[in-house]
Amino acid sequence: MKIELKRVSEGVRFEATSEEGNTLHIDAGKGKMDGMGQGSAFSPMQLVLTGVAGCAVFDLIHILKKQRQDVKDVKINVEGDRKDATPSPFEKVNIHFDLYGDIDEKKASRAVELAVEKYCSVAEMVKSTATITHSYTVIK
Repeated sequence: MKIELKRVSEGVRFEATSEEGNTLHIDAGKGKMDGMGQGSAFSPMQLVLTGVAGCAVFDLIHILKKQRQDVKDVKINVEGDRKDATPSPFEKVNIHFDLYGDIDEKKASRAVELAVEKYCSVAEMVKSTATITHSYTVIK
């Protein structure tokens, strides 16, 4: 896997490009980094949370599909608490899934557990510094 970052402003805004040519922008929060941050894009730590949620939901949908569950939609909220230190990695991360459709509660519970605790590679990396908790709601 390879990513290239190119600076696109006087501050710390960068454009990241993947091997496939996909792009996204990153920036520090407004006023951060001695005022260089513009808050105009996701910060690297926001991308980590996005990565955990994205990875987990990809696995979750895959598992639910294998279980023959009728998933109409999914909404994910992820929150992270960081250490008050330098560096300040995440120490707690919570992922909540709202699952819409005709989904069996027991299958949803098992699928969420497997997705977050066993299959999500990003969550596995984050676990080295953070406790990851998860919850879900099935909405028929």
